[in-house]
Amino acid sequence: MGALLKSEWRKLTYARAHWGLLIAGILIAGLGTAVTPVILDNPDSGFGISLDQTAAVDAVYANAISAYFFAIIIGIMLMSGEFRHGTAVATFLTAPKRGTVLVTKLVIAAIGGMLVMVISTAAGLAGGWIALSFFPDAASPTSEVFINTMLAAVVSGAILGIVGVALGTLVRNQMLAITGALLYLFVIDPILLALAPDAGKYLPAGLITAMLAIDIEAPEFGIDTTAFLPPLTATVVLL
Repeated sequence: MGALLKSEWRKLTYARAHWGLLIAGILIAGLGTAVTPVILDNPDSGFGISLDQTAAVDAVYANAISAYFFAIIIGIMLMSGEFRHGTAVATFLTAPKRGTVLVTKLVIAAIGGMLVMVISTAAGLAGGWIALSFFPDAASPTSEVFINTMLAAVVSGAILGIVGVALGTLVRNQMLAITGALLYLFVIDPILLALAPDAGKYLPAGLITAMLAIDIEAPEFGIDTTAFLPPLTATVVLL
């Protein structure tokens, strides 16, 4: 088991594609958080909140978690990559018990997803702090927003990494699995959250948002986090 874990860890750390995903996650989280103050400071944005409000500044920092979809891609690639590159035969010959292989991949994917989320979220928080320094009238954030955001990064990264391995196991075509996951996260999940918020709050995007414990009410944009689950409940449901 120990040797298998080391082998899977090498597959995670030696693959250049995984490092590319990490870099992309850092850029998306950092830049995405950095531009949020500019959007909220625009009076024509229509969000109904401004940077002189604590809720708006908290929303800026909460956006640091926006690269969460990279965690699920990491998990998909860890498993589907075995079939894409033809290494599955060698892997299963080395460890004939496929359940053992699956467990080790789930563990490594959880660690990989967590690391991607922690690093990218930290970059996002830094990007938000730098951007907000150019707005002297910006309010101070609540102390809980940083803790909640990092906790959400750890939990969501680990869980989505595990989900990615599950998808890569069921759908062995890597491109199809990644495309399907992104389609769900960026299209289906937001639509369900907007059209059926009472049900959407139990889906990944709603749960991850709820873990941040930020109340934003903008029904014209389909955003209303005031009715979401409490942070601890959302964490348990996501788990």
